[in-house]
Amino acid sequence: MKMVLSQNASAIRPLNLYPWVYISLVFGASLALPDKACSFKVTLQNFQTIFSWELKNHSIVPTHYTLWYTIMSKYEDMKIVEDCTNITRLFCDLTGLWDNMPETYIPRVVGFKGNTVLVSCIDSVFLPVNMTLEPPDFEIVGSVDHINVIVKFPSHAPKTIDVERLQHHFSLIIEQQSEEMVKKHKPRINGNITGDFIYVMDKLIPNTNYCVSIYFEPKNLGTITKSPVKCALLPGQEPALGMVPPPENVRMHSVNLKNVLQWEPPAFPEGNLTYTAQFQSYNSFQDKCKYTTLTECDFSSLSKYGDHTLRVRTEFADEHSDWVNITFCPVDDTIIGPPGIQVEALADSLHMRFLAPKAVDEPETWTMKNFYTSWVYNVQYWKNGTDEKFQITAQYDFEVLRNLELWATYCVQVQGFLPDQNKTGEWSQPVCEQTTDDETTPSWIIAIILIASVFMVFLLLLGCLALAWYIYKKTKYTFAPGNSLPQHLKEFLSRPHHSALLFFSLPPSGEDEVFDKLSIITADLESSKQSPGDICSLSASFQQESLQPVSEKETQATGHSDPQPLTSASEGHQSAQQGPRTPEQTPTLELLDTGLV
Repeated sequence: MKMVLSQNASAIRPLNLYPWVYISLVFGASLALPDKACSFKVTLQNFQTIFSWELKNHSIVPTHYTLWYTIMSKYEDMKIVEDCTNITRLFCDLTGLWDNMPETYIPRVVGFKGNTVLVSCIDSVFLPVNMTLEPPDFEIVGSVDHINVIVKFPSHAPKTIDVERLQHHFSLIIEQQSEEMVKKHKPRINGNITGDFIYVMDKLIPNTNYCVSIYFEPKNLGTITKSPVKCALLPGQEPALGMVPPPENVRMHSVNLKNVLQWEPPAFPEGNLTYTAQFQSYNSFQDKCKYTTLTECDFSSLSKYGDHTLRVRTEFADEHSDWVNITFCPVDDTIIGPPGIQVEALADSLHMRFLAPKAVDEPETWTMKNFYTSWVYNVQYWKNGTDEKFQITAQYDFEVLRNLELWATYCVQVQGFLPDQNKTGEWSQPVCEQTTDDETTPSWIIAIILIASVFMVFLLLLGCLALAWYIYKKTKYTFAPGNSLPQHLKEFLSRPHHSALLFFSLPPSGEDEVFDKLSIITADLESSKQSPGDICSLSASFQQESLQPVSEKETQATGHSDPQPLTSASEGHQSAQQGPRTPEQTPTLELLDTGLV
């Protein structure tokens, strides 16, 4: 993989970068190359050169990075940084490599996922313009009329920074505050920056509280990062009878923007002390906690941005002590609490969901993540029972650990991290889950179950339709059975030549039509209960009536209209031999609806 990286890096020669670098230096801006997909930042933390980056497109999530760089003034190809090859973090310690303040460096960051290059970022860095200096650690020791400020520089001389060149671009500021007076000290550092540097603030007033902060002030009016304020009450003569001493060890305790000013009660023989705490609003101070007996006051309602000046004093009867001041910036000085984490084991992977800590005195949906532009999660996980820990950086609130050992217990903990400030939060409590076997159902089984389900539904619908049709037929037969013709009439009508003769042989006009009388008897259910003799007598009487010839006029008188002529085959044959009948000899068929009682 190094061969591939070398080929990609060598494609960008320093000569191709010079025009953009020249423009950026003339106008005092950072380099804007065509493939700029990241934002770079250089920070001097405790005189260690830390180079960090952030992807602008958050949908791209590489798993590891490699850093290359070259120097503008040298005609060289890009060189790989060995300590920053295939790393998962978003920063790299370049102490000892970038050691010349006036130089312009050309870094290139390549992001990978597996063996695939997802992103490649290149830019220029001019240290006097683009570098931000973090304030060093320091301590203060108060005496009667002076304070010793002890600045903690590294014990070994850093090769990256030349003191003379550093002071040409930056000034070390020690800021002194007392009551409402602010004074800036600009000490001169000679020689190498090693060990402790002591600066004395003298000609101070005894029995007075002084607060001190340290920072580097750039000559080009760049960004200033101040250190937390430390305060000391100068000793002096023993307090006279009735003099009230100020509170001691005044400090700000802030976690997730819950800002609580705390202090300790002074030694006072009378007892029954009260306290008043105030905050500065524009040019005046306003009370926050007045005449309280507690040794703390909640300032969480103040704006989360900007510096706030707070002060507290001790009170006894009608007397009070001097004010003790402290300066505090909530969004910069607060401690980021541990995030919440939810872990679910699926086969050989752990699916994690992160919950940023809630911000105090803010809407329900607001978290600490809403107050910072760069927020990622540092995730640390390890196999339970082992000491080897692995760390990854998650850009979003969801992350998956894959290809873990099956049936093994892994523990995970997470913390919030701000890359632009290199500020870390508190670690969450470890959450342990055991991986399982892959219990995913094969796709062919799912297909078979789906097809069988569809077939069963089809059969069920078919059965329902058949049952509905059966019920319909039974109901219709029960409530409307209907009448049917006698069997001999059905057979007569089923013969084709009789049907044609019945429907198409019309009598000649002007002749009297004579029909045989045909009676159709509909038998009720009760007729089956009559004796055979009754049925026979009834049939005999019916035959006598039906054999009587009826003329057309008599048929019309009985109320029957337009009867159809019916002629049997034997009658047709006799008509052909005997000749035409007279009207008196032609029998007629009369349709009667006779019910048997």
